[in-house]
Amino acid sequence: MRNILVVLLVLGLAACSTSRGFDRGNLRALSADQKVVTEEDIAKAFALKPQLPAPFRLAVYFSPKAYGSWRWRGDDKDRLLQMGAELKSRKIISDMVVIDDYILEGDGRKAVRLAAARAGADAVLIVNGSSDIDRYNNALGATYVLLVTPLFVPGTVADGLFIANASMWDVRNQYLYLSAEAEATASETRPAFFIEEAHVIKEAKAEALSVLAKKLSGQLSSMAAK
Repeated sequence: MRNILVVLLVLGLAACSTSRGFDRGNLRALSADQKVVTEEDIAKAFALKPQLPAPFRLAVYFSPKAYGSWRWRGDDKDRLLQMGAELKSRKIISDMVVIDDYILEGDGRKAVRLAAARAGADAVLIVNGSSDIDRYNNALGATYVLLVTPLFVPGTVADGLFIANASMWDVRNQYLYLSAEAEATASETRPAFFIEEAHVIKEAKAEALSVLAKKLSGQLSSMAAK
């Protein structure tokens, strides 16, 4: 039985010998708010008009993860929310509040808008994320057939991708004001038994959110200047 387990371990390590890359299209589709669209929906969208006061109160909702082994952490939210101080100093927004899952009644964008309305917000920024890991062996991975080498030979690579996107909606009439997306990658090369995939995704997530915050701040500034 022990010999069988050893063989299975070697085969498993060998199976990860090549990089498969990332399917960005699939990750974006998983984080999208998909529904059946009708001609009536399109007509209603054309009828909507922007109606934000200046400055406006902004709510932020971090959607549960769409795909990948990660979760929103406090420092993730802080990276995005740090733009609030600058926007307030420039009188683009009057305040920024976070909507938590426990106050939502139901699912979907309408439930988020209702929670934002109860928080007295004029607009709500909905943030989504998805991640993927590509784990494979480098040239040193060939030494893994010696069984003990996965403990100390850095023959395994883990590449992580995180895609973050956000869209800002009018709480009263669901007018879409803006949307932005950012992605980042991180990588780690270590012995197979010590690869920390969660750490790789954490690094990629932090970078993606920092880039997203800059994009959103720029778009909000441009919108206020019109």
